[in-house]
Amino acid sequence: MRANSHRNRQMYRLILPLGVLTLAACQGRGPDAKAVLHEGAKLVKPLPGLYRSTTRLTAFDLPGADPQTEDLMRDKFGQILPQTRDFCLTPAAAERGFQDLVRESQQGDCTFDRFVASDSRLSAEMHCRLGPHLTSTVSVEGIGAPDHSHVDLNLVQSGPSIPGGGETIALAVDNVRTGECPAGNPGR
Repeated sequence: MRANSHRNRQMYRLILPLGVLTLAACQGRGPDAKAVLHEGAKLVKPLPGLYRSTTRLTAFDLPGADPQTEDLMRDKFGQILPQTRDFCLTPAAAERGFQDLVRESQQGDCTFDRFVASDSRLSAEMHCRLGPHLTSTVSVEGIGAPDHSHVDLNLVQSGPSIPGGGETIALAVDNVRTGECPAGNPGR
Protein backbone atom coordinates (compact mmCIF):
# COMPACT_ATOMS: atom_id res chain seq x y z
CA MET A 1 0.00 0.00 0.00
CA ARG A 2 2.89 2.36 0.73
CA ALA A 3 4.25 1.98 -2.82
CA ASN A 4 0.82 2.83 -4.23
CA SER A 5 0.58 5.88 -1.96
CA HIS A 6 3.99 7.10 -3.14
CA ARG A 7 3.02 6.42 -6.76
CA ASN A 8 -0.28 8.25 -6.31
CA ARG A 9 1.57 11.29 -4.93
CA GLN A 10 3.92 11.16 -7.94
CA MET A 11 0.97 10.94 -10.33
CA TYR A 12 -0.85 13.73 -8.47
CA ARG A 13 2.24 15.96 -8.81
CA LEU A 14 2.46 15.13 -12.52
CA ILE A 15 -1.22 15.50 -13.39
CA LEU A 16 -2.10 18.70 -11.55
CA PRO A 17 0.40 20.98 -13.28
CA LEU A 18 -0.18 19.49 -16.72
CA GLY A 19 -2.18 22.48 -17.82
CA VAL A 20 1.06 24.41 -17.53
CA LEU A 21 3.43 21.64 -18.58
CA THR A 22 1.67 21.05 -21.85
CA LEU A 23 3.58 23.96 -23.21
CA ALA A 24 6.84 22.86 -21.62
CA ALA A 25 9.90 21.54 -23.38
CA CYS A 26 12.60 19.16 -22.22
CA GLN A 27 16.12 18.69 -23.50
CA GLY A 28 16.67 15.56 -25.52
CA ARG A 29 16.85 13.69 -28.79
CA GLY A 30 13.95 15.45 -30.50
CA PRO A 31 13.68 19.21 -30.82
CA ASP A 32 16.04 20.93 -28.40
CA ALA A 33 15.06 23.83 -26.14
CA LYS A 34 16.00 26.41 -28.78
CA ALA A 35 13.82 24.71 -31.43
CA VAL A 36 10.93 24.41 -28.98
CA LEU A 37 11.24 28.09 -28.02
CA HIS A 38 11.17 28.95 -31.73
CA GLU A 39 8.04 26.84 -32.27
CA GLY A 40 6.47 28.10 -29.06
CA ALA A 41 6.98 31.71 -30.15
CA LYS A 42 4.45 30.98 -32.91
CA LEU A 43 1.70 30.45 -30.32
CA VAL A 44 -0.64 33.34 -29.63
CA LYS A 45 0.25 35.08 -26.37
CA PRO A 46 -2.37 35.04 -23.62
CA LEU A 47 -3.92 38.21 -22.32
CA PRO A 48 -2.96 39.14 -18.77
CA GLY A 49 -5.70 38.68 -16.21
CA LEU A 50 -7.57 36.24 -14.01
CA TYR A 51 -7.98 32.72 -15.42
CA ARG A 52 -9.93 29.67 -14.37
CA SER A 53 -8.23 26.37 -15.18
CA THR A 54 -10.20 23.11 -15.12
CA THR A 55 -8.61 19.67 -15.49
CA ARG A 56 -10.91 16.70 -16.17
CA LEU A 57 -10.23 12.98 -16.48
CA THR A 58 -11.64 11.81 -19.83
CA ALA A 59 -10.37 8.20 -19.86
CA PHE A 60 -8.47 5.78 -17.64
CA ASP A 61 -7.28 2.28 -18.38
CA LEU A 62 -5.20 -0.23 -16.39
CA PRO A 63 -5.06 -3.03 -18.99
CA GLY A 64 -2.96 -5.45 -16.93
CA ALA A 65 -4.78 -5.04 -13.63
CA ASP A 66 -7.82 -6.81 -12.27
CA PRO A 67 -11.15 -4.93 -12.63
CA GLN A 68 -11.38 -4.16 -8.89
CA THR A 69 -7.98 -2.46 -8.88
CA GLU A 70 -8.88 -0.48 -11.99
CA ASP A 71 -12.14 0.67 -10.36
CA LEU A 72 -10.27 1.64 -7.18
CA MET A 73 -7.75 3.72 -9.15
CA ARG A 74 -10.50 5.38 -11.20
CA ASP A 75 -12.25 6.27 -7.91
CA LYS A 76 -9.02 7.82 -6.60
CA PHE A 77 -8.81 9.99 -9.71
CA GLY A 78 -12.45 10.87 -9.18
CA GLN A 79 -11.51 12.27 -5.76
CA ILE A 80 -8.99 14.75 -7.21
CA LEU A 81 -10.48 15.44 -10.66
CA PRO A 82 -12.07 17.49 -11.97
CA GLN A 83 -9.89 20.14 -10.44
CA THR A 84 -10.56 23.84 -10.88
CA ARG A 85 -8.22 26.60 -9.83
CA ASP A 86 -7.97 30.32 -10.47
CA PHE A 87 -4.71 32.10 -11.20
CA CYS A 88 -3.59 35.56 -12.23
CA LEU A 89 -1.34 36.01 -15.24
CA THR A 90 0.66 39.22 -14.97
CA PRO A 91 1.33 41.43 -17.99
CA ALA A 92 5.04 40.53 -17.81
CA ALA A 93 4.33 36.78 -17.73
CA ALA A 94 1.82 37.12 -20.58
CA GLU A 95 4.42 38.95 -22.66
CA ARG A 96 7.03 36.24 -22.02
CA GLY A 97 4.41 33.69 -23.04
CA PHE A 98 6.05 30.36 -23.59
CA GLN A 99 9.65 31.14 -22.51
CA ASP A 100 9.28 30.62 -18.73
CA LEU A 101 7.70 27.21 -19.22
CA VAL A 102 10.56 25.99 -21.39
CA ARG A 103 13.16 27.11 -18.88
CA GLU A 104 11.33 25.50 -15.95
CA SER A 105 10.85 22.21 -17.75
CA GLN A 106 14.51 21.80 -18.65
CA GLN A 107 15.01 20.58 -15.10
CA GLY A 108 13.11 17.36 -15.89
CA ASP A 109 14.32 14.07 -17.35
CA CYS A 110 12.28 14.33 -20.57
CA THR A 111 12.83 14.26 -24.30
CA PHE A 112 10.60 15.58 -27.05
CA ASP A 113 9.91 13.49 -30.12
CA ARG A 114 7.65 16.14 -31.63
CA PHE A 115 6.76 19.75 -30.97
CA VAL A 116 4.83 21.68 -33.63
CA ALA A 117 3.03 24.95 -33.04
CA SER A 118 1.12 27.53 -35.04
CA ASP A 119 -0.77 30.63 -34.01
CA SER A 120 -3.59 28.68 -32.37
CA ARG A 121 -2.52 24.99 -32.36
CA LEU A 122 -0.01 22.85 -30.49
CA SER A 123 0.90 19.22 -31.13
CA ALA A 124 3.64 17.56 -29.11
CA GLU A 125 4.86 14.28 -27.71
CA MET A 126 7.46 13.76 -25.01
CA HIS A 127 8.89 10.88 -23.04
CA CYS A 128 9.80 11.30 -19.36
CA ARG A 129 11.50 9.19 -16.75
CA LEU A 130 9.80 9.70 -13.39
CA GLY A 131 12.27 7.99 -11.12
CA PRO A 132 14.28 4.84 -11.70
CA HIS A 133 11.39 2.56 -12.70
CA LEU A 134 8.55 4.72 -14.00
CA THR A 135 8.34 6.08 -17.55
CA SER A 136 5.69 8.24 -19.15
CA THR A 137 4.83 9.23 -22.72
CA VAL A 138 2.73 12.39 -22.94
CA SER A 139 0.92 13.34 -26.14
CA VAL A 140 -0.53 16.84 -26.33
CA GLU A 141 -3.02 18.34 -28.77
CA GLY A 142 -4.18 21.86 -28.02
CA ILE A 143 -5.88 24.93 -29.38
CA GLY A 144 -5.81 28.42 -28.00
CA ALA A 145 -6.72 32.07 -28.32
CA PRO A 146 -5.62 35.09 -26.28
CA ASP A 147 -8.38 34.52 -23.69
CA HIS A 148 -8.80 30.72 -23.61
CA SER A 149 -7.21 27.38 -24.42
CA HIS A 150 -8.13 23.70 -24.56
CA VAL A 151 -5.58 20.90 -24.31
CA ASP A 152 -6.11 17.15 -24.60
CA LEU A 153 -3.41 15.06 -22.93
CA ASN A 154 -2.82 11.36 -23.26
CA LEU A 155 -0.40 9.82 -20.75
CA VAL A 156 0.88 6.29 -21.12
CA GLN A 157 2.85 5.23 -18.04
CA SER A 158 4.67 2.02 -17.29
CA GLY A 159 6.54 0.69 -14.31
CA PRO A 160 6.45 -1.99 -11.63
CA SER A 161 4.66 0.28 -9.13
CA ILE A 162 1.62 0.47 -11.43
CA PRO A 163 -0.89 -2.38 -10.92
CA GLY A 164 -0.60 -4.55 -14.03
CA GLY A 165 2.56 -2.71 -15.14
CA GLY A 166 0.98 0.12 -17.15
CA GLU A 167 -1.83 2.62 -17.47
CA THR A 168 -3.30 5.13 -19.87
CA ILE A 169 -4.71 8.41 -18.59
CA ALA A 170 -6.49 10.96 -20.77
CA LEU A 171 -7.09 14.47 -19.50
CA ALA A 172 -8.68 17.63 -20.83
CA VAL A 173 -7.47 21.01 -19.57
CA ASP A 174 -9.44 24.20 -20.20
CA ASN A 175 -8.19 27.68 -19.32
CA VAL A 176 -10.58 30.62 -19.61
CA ARG A 177 -9.89 34.27 -18.85
CA THR A 178 -12.56 35.43 -16.43
CA GLY A 179 -11.55 39.08 -15.93
CA GLU A 180 -8.93 41.27 -14.37
CA CYS A 181 -6.71 40.12 -11.51
CA PRO A 182 -7.97 41.26 -8.09
CA ALA A 183 -6.07 44.16 -6.56
CA GLY A 184 -3.13 42.97 -4.51
CA ASN A 185 -2.78 39.63 -6.33
CA PRO A 186 0.86 39.34 -7.45
CA GLY A 187 0.01 36.79 -10.13
CA ARG A 188 2.61 34.69 -11.81
